[in-house]
Amino acid sequence: MVASVSVYLDTGGANNAPGAETDIDGLGPPNLLHKRADNPTIDANDPMIIPAAGTKYSRWKQIYLYCDAAPSLQIDNIKLYTDGGGWGAGITVMVGDEFPVKNSGSDAGYEVADSNDEEMVAGHADIANSTDLFTFNVGAPLSGSISEAGNIINAIGETSNYFVIQLNLTNAASPADLAAETITIQYDEI
Repeated sequence: MVASVSVYLDTGGANNAPGAETDIDGLGPPNLLHKRADNPTIDANDPMIIPAAGTKYSRWKQIYLYCDAAPSLQIDNIKLYTDGGGWGAGITVMVGDEFPVKNSGSDAGYEVADSNDEEMVAGHADIANSTDLFTFNVGAPLSGSISEAGNIINAIGETSNYFVIQLNLTNAASPADLAAETITIQYDEI
């Protein structure tokens, strides 16, 4: 049987206990909005503001794959990438180099994004380094991870670990509503 998976976003709540787990397919398009609030809502509230100096940070987003219908055997080899584009001067989207634990039995890697203007490397206990998301493309994707038994997904409700992403904004940015960008999450299924 062919697997069916969704991309989920965890928000709110407390560390190790998200307040909401949202299937982002129901949100858009766009399906994910970087803003100054830790919620899945796609609206004009809590927009990012260009700083006079320094850097402003969106609340980080913690996304993961969720298995809706089990594969015949397993899902593994999770990769994340973009088209390599980006939004131009003063706007960077960073992705954590680490993959905090998320699985069908644990939200141990969930860290609530509870402060405006907190950079994820400084504020997320499980993220030590980050990389510009738009450096990852189909030819050079970011490899994710799975913390389910056997490091595979093979049952309904199983998940990948978190990918943690955050928008960084400097005064080099121009005011605008930005065009949507696409993040692709790919996996092997056997």
